[in-house]
Amino acid sequence: MTLYFDTKIEFLDLAVSTISSWHPNEPLFAVASFSQERGGSVTIFADTGEPQRDVTYPVHATSQATALCWHPEKSLLASGWEHGEIHVWFAGHREFASVNGPHKAAIVLLEFSEQGGRMVTADAMGLVTGWRCDGQYQFLTMFSHDLREALVLVCFRRTVERSEVREEMANLAKAAVAGDEIALDTLTNWRPRTAARGLTHAGVRDNHCFYACTQTGVVYYINQGGACTEVMKSSGATIVQMLWHPKKDAVICLMEDLTVTLYLVESTGLLTELDRVKMSGHGQGRQGGITWTGQSLAIITGDLTVRIWDMDRSDNYLLKMDLPSSSGRSDISTFPSNSNNFFSSEGSTETMVSSNSRKSTSNVAKYHQLTGSNEVFTCLAFSTSNQTLCAGTSLGSLYIWRRSGACFVMAPEEAWQLTNISSVSVRGAVRSCQWGFTELAKPCILVNCLSNVFMLKEQPLLARHTRELWAVQRTAKTLQLMHCSGRQANVQAEFPVTSIALNELSLILSSGRAISSYSLQKIDKPDFKDEFDEVLEKEQAGIGGTPSSSAVTSSSTPLSVRLLQTFPAECLALELYNQNIFSLASSDILVYSVGGVVLHRILASDVEGKIIGMDLSGLYLSVFTMNGYVKAYDVSRHDPKLIFPSKSGHDIFDDFGEFILVKCNSAGSHLAMVIANRAFIPQSTIYCWDFERNNLFDYDLKEMEMEMEAQEKAECIPVRIFWDLSEPRLLGVEIKSMRKKANASQTSSSQGSHFVESQILIMFYSVQAGVEHGLKLLESQVLSPMGAQLLNMCVPHVIWLNINTVEEHPLKDFTDLQQCDSGTRRQVLNFSLHVAEGNMDLAYRLVRSIQSKVIWTNLARMCVHTQRLDVAKVCLGHLEQARSVRALRQALEDDDLELEAKVAVLAIELGMLEEAQELYKSCRRYDLLNKLLQSTGRLDEALKLAETEDRIHLKHTYYQKAKSLSESGDIPGALSMYEKTQNPVQNITQLLLLENHPMAMKRYISGISDPKLLKWWGQYIESSGDMDAALAVYHQAEDWFSQVKILCYLGKISKADAIARQSGDRAACYHLARHYESVGKFQEAIMFYTRAQTFSNAIRICKENDFQEELWSVASSSRQRDKAIAAAYFEECGNFKHAVELYHRAGMLHKALEMAFESQQPEILEIIASELNSESDSELIQRCADFFTSIEQYQKAVHLLAKTKHLERALQICHEKGVPITEELAELLTPQKGEERDEASRVSILIQLGELLQEQGDYHSATKKFTQAGDKMRAMKSLLKSGNTDKIIFFANMSRQREVYIMAANYLQSLDWHSDKTILKHIVGFYTKGQAFDSLANFYAICAQLEIEEYQDYEKALIAMQEALKCLEKLTHAQHAYNNLQRTVRDVKTIMEIQQALRAGDNLAVIGSCRNMLIKPELPPIRHSHILAMLVRALVYAKQYTEAGRSLKELAVKDNSWSAAGLLDRGLVQKIAKECDLDFDLIWNSGRQGSTITTNSTTVTSSTTSGLDDEDDDDADQADDEEIREELH
Repeated sequence: MTLYFDTKIEFLDLAVSTISSWHPNEPLFAVASFSQERGGSVTIFADTGEPQRDVTYPVHATSQATALCWHPEKSLLASGWEHGEIHVWFAGHREFASVNGPHKAAIVLLEFSEQGGRMVTADAMGLVTGWRCDGQYQFLTMFSHDLREALVLVCFRRTVERSEVREEMANLAKAAVAGDEIALDTLTNWRPRTAARGLTHAGVRDNHCFYACTQTGVVYYINQGGACTEVMKSSGATIVQMLWHPKKDAVICLMEDLTVTLYLVESTGLLTELDRVKMSGHGQGRQGGITWTGQSLAIITGDLTVRIWDMDRSDNYLLKMDLPSSSGRSDISTFPSNSNNFFSSEGSTETMVSSNSRKSTSNVAKYHQLTGSNEVFTCLAFSTSNQTLCAGTSLGSLYIWRRSGACFVMAPEEAWQLTNISSVSVRGAVRSCQWGFTELAKPCILVNCLSNVFMLKEQPLLARHTRELWAVQRTAKTLQLMHCSGRQANVQAEFPVTSIALNELSLILSSGRAISSYSLQKIDKPDFKDEFDEVLEKEQAGIGGTPSSSAVTSSSTPLSVRLLQTFPAECLALELYNQNIFSLASSDILVYSVGGVVLHRILASDVEGKIIGMDLSGLYLSVFTMNGYVKAYDVSRHDPKLIFPSKSGHDIFDDFGEFILVKCNSAGSHLAMVIANRAFIPQSTIYCWDFERNNLFDYDLKEMEMEMEAQEKAECIPVRIFWDLSEPRLLGVEIKSMRKKANASQTSSSQGSHFVESQILIMFYSVQAGVEHGLKLLESQVLSPMGAQLLNMCVPHVIWLNINTVEEHPLKDFTDLQQCDSGTRRQVLNFSLHVAEGNMDLAYRLVRSIQSKVIWTNLARMCVHTQRLDVAKVCLGHLEQARSVRALRQALEDDDLELEAKVAVLAIELGMLEEAQELYKSCRRYDLLNKLLQSTGRLDEALKLAETEDRIHLKHTYYQKAKSLSESGDIPGALSMYEKTQNPVQNITQLLLLENHPMAMKRYISGISDPKLLKWWGQYIESSGDMDAALAVYHQAEDWFSQVKILCYLGKISKADAIARQSGDRAACYHLARHYESVGKFQEAIMFYTRAQTFSNAIRICKENDFQEELWSVASSSRQRDKAIAAAYFEECGNFKHAVELYHRAGMLHKALEMAFESQQPEILEIIASELNSESDSELIQRCADFFTSIEQYQKAVHLLAKTKHLERALQICHEKGVPITEELAELLTPQKGEERDEASRVSILIQLGELLQEQGDYHSATKKFTQAGDKMRAMKSLLKSGNTDKIIFFANMSRQREVYIMAANYLQSLDWHSDKTILKHIVGFYTKGQAFDSLANFYAICAQLEIEEYQDYEKALIAMQEALKCLEKLTHAQHAYNNLQRTVRDVKTIMEIQQALRAGDNLAVIGSCRNMLIKPELPPIRHSHILAMLVRALVYAKQYTEAGRSLKELAVKDNSWSAAGLLDRGLVQKIAKECDLDFDLIWNSGRQGSTITTNSTTVTSSTTSGLDDEDDDDADQADDEEIREELH
């Protein structure tokens, strides 16, 4: 709650004020005045209302100031005078400086641009001049335009998009409420002290463009460079006021005829009309007639009304003109106030309500009567910081409205409340009003009347409370003192009171500049002992009640108050301890005696900065400074003693900007702190610092709000904190939570999208050993939204200040123990703290001797949270609730209930239904939750739960809902619910018929289509004898049986026949069949018995009348039992074919087979055999197989035996009769693992099957069967016979068996491995995997021989031989072969050396080496023919043609295919023949004679080798040195 203190501005002489102006950012204002003696003058005042000292103010005897304007950022005042002069004052200068300019007439307009870079002056002759102000405070003329007519206004263009820095600095606290400007002050009016007050325009470029409007309605636009352009000429009235739109490039203009026009501003300055509204009103538009209120426009129209135009919603409304009335509460202890003579405006979050102020009803009537008088509004001003609109009237009154987001509003006008009507002048109109800021950033109003100027300061309502005494401010200079005994007194101060300090002996008041001390009469504490004892005795005896919570009856004796001393002292905050006064000055704290003597001065160092806040709790003074340091003093001694060294908030907190609140507890051990972060935004966290142990506890209010309101995230800010006067652990915190309105999406921007909820959190910190330290919540109290606030903590009460009334609200556990002694109070408080900590044992010990049902109820409720059911039984016993104890005992004995469900029973008995619901949900006992909801009458919730979670009781829930609706008389609703129940027919009929509503029943039936209800209604009508009506209802219900029954009764057989045929209803067909049988129509009866599927009746009629064909037809579609009966009848009649088939269909296979054998019916026998399986009778299977064998149908016999798992005989028949085995049959003949046969038998069968498949040439299937039998050798041999190389390779890789690897490699040698590198790789790999190194060496030797004989490539042959040597090295029994191979390798190397020498041209060496080699016997793979060929070439190269001829003849003798093998070139042989005179053709042809023979011989050898390789692998393992030698040779 806040007040407005008015201060009249006194001039140095008896002057009359003319114009005034308040600086936008500084606590300075200027007033121009005029007197007959001195003339005109300009005076600069501070926010105290006193003129600035050391300033020589300009005085003109014949002229007065006509225009005043402050620089928007600097402390610079520009003034214009009647004679055209301009005077400028700079902060820190004594004299006003004169600015030389071109003006000769009176200066009528003077304006600065948004950042002050451009100043514009205009005189009465129409001369407009632009000035530039440099950094040295020099004004330079930039342009001048003579518009030749007087201007009425100048409006600078403003920057709409504000920079982040400016926005952040301008809206520090707005960030805490998610940017909701309407609700800014509803949370906190705190503003940062350490941040710069002057908001910079960082990132915003100053705009020098402006509009100038003349008296004739012409609008000029002057751009940055000073160029002047006419942009509009109004054909109607003159524009008297122009405002720039706060959110877009647009201007709003007020005309003389009360027309308001919105123009869009283009970049060139052109104006485009967007909207125009003609206001109805009296008089003409005037300067100050419109102002922005957020994004809405406030307008006065020449009467006593203010209209708000919401442009976004295209809506307008009038503000209320009546003051709100108060509403009291009777459930708390209140101390009412006396009447006073002022109206208080609403606080930063609460709407003002004054119960006795100014007699609300009479005042409202009075001010409504003024509406009919000549009083009109003359000016408007709006403060964006506190969302306050003030309007001055022609009779000197000031109306103040506050726009609040503290509650929901149904209409936008309800967000505005008229909070104050002040009279600042006895006579004369209010010419202008302007908002400003004081030194402490508090809003204030500068009101300029006809002859005087007043300053109205906004200040919160002051109040102080101690345990026995409290004081509340009533008016600006009046306080009311009240004692707990009921005695009271009113104190009239000498000055407007801005600070209060109070204890039992003294009252200290301060105006900020002076301090007054008062002595109070000491009153002994009233002795309530006898009264309390009597009350407790009555309560224990059960004959008394709870003591009244009303205030103690006031004594008629007033409280004695005596003024001691008034002395000057600067005071921003005030505290009192005993007789010492602590006064916070601008930079330090002064300690005064009550007589005004300075006792001590508490200073802060330069590092700490000046002291900006203090608080005294008991005997401990807490202090915080500008630079973020905090410290505490013990003031119980003569000199304050520092408890701990000063600590920086940056060292305590991670994100710190400034201290907001700091309070020390009564024990001097903990500090409670509220801070702002680095961005100077208030933190939503309560901090408690144990400075003795340097432990910091915190409690996040956001998390608390999210737990309490899970559906939304609320913004919370602590605004007041109080430690309890005697209990050091107990802390009271007042918080304000910004919540989003439910209809926020439909709320206009001017109205706000949030509302504020205020509550008090009672918190404590734990000091128990083993308990987690930190702040914990004890309980919370929701503050009244009509202006209540936390005043103090005084156990057992929480002290509220509700408007101007002190109220005591007890803690929960003290509800019936408010008047108790200190010992009981301590016990109950400790109980509360132990319960909050969850320490049930300690809590129980403390309250065992206290007979308070509230205590035992709270303890029992705590048992719900701690799930201590044993303690709960004791609590319920003390509460004398036998029924609850019985219910809890039954729950404990029920083993089927979960622990949570048992606790839920306790919660229900205590009335904690929400907790019971959560417990049932946690253990998923939705059936019990459904029952709970039903028992509490919340049937809609029960229905929703049953539809989603408890569907097993859904129909029962519908039934309960229907019963509830029926009892309440809602028959249609009950019917709709009964339709969804388990038995709707019974319920609905009972509801309608038992209530004697047969016609209602008929109407209800006519509108439904439920077959059950219709059938019941048809039966009801049929019982009354109305067959036709019943038939119609049965038809509607599609009850075919009832229709056929009635039609047969009425004799309408044809119609009944048609219905039975068409519907196929079994009951209808059966009834009609019985009717036909009774009248002798057996064919029709058989047909309808068959349709009714009562085949026994149809068969009975067929047997009685010997209808064999009909019997066959009926029996074919009947049940097995009926088929057997019909088959026996056919057997008796000799119809074996039908008998066999029916026996077969009836499942009597033995009987069917016997009869089939006897009657020789192989076709039916084959059908029967196809249905046999392994579970069928073995003897029956053998007989069928013998039968098929006897008629030489071996394939069917084998297939039957295979299907029935008689595999041995099936294989025997296949072997003996040569039955071809298909792939399908092979699968049938394959025994599966897990069958009832041993593994040896299974393997034997698979091997037999594989051999049969191999005999039939199906090698792949045989391989598969051998593999299944585990015989991989046989499988590989079978696969080798198939010749499928890919499968052989795959099988070898999969088998991973040595013998299989060797067999696969032997097979691959028979292929063209020389041209297929993959096969060669597999051969080497398989031999290696099979560790057959002798075979691998043999293979390498063959490779070497092939390279020499076929390609004469001794180099590759050498590589192969070397690989063969590596293989032989791994064999211990192949030494002889290894030596022979080494010898061959040496010979090959010799031949390679000969070839190298031949290529090098060393012919003689080649000749010698060749002859030496020819001396040796020829040992494979070395061929003498190859050596002779080299010898012939060397001799020719050496031109020894005769020797070459002899060697050629020797070559021809050695190898008759030398020319075909390409051992010598044709040209070389021709040369020898020519030189030796030989016949070339004879020689050449002699080398081609054995080519064919040689090739064939090679092929035979390869085939033989392949054949040998394909021999049985048992011989391959018997290889020895001799075999290796033979292979190598």
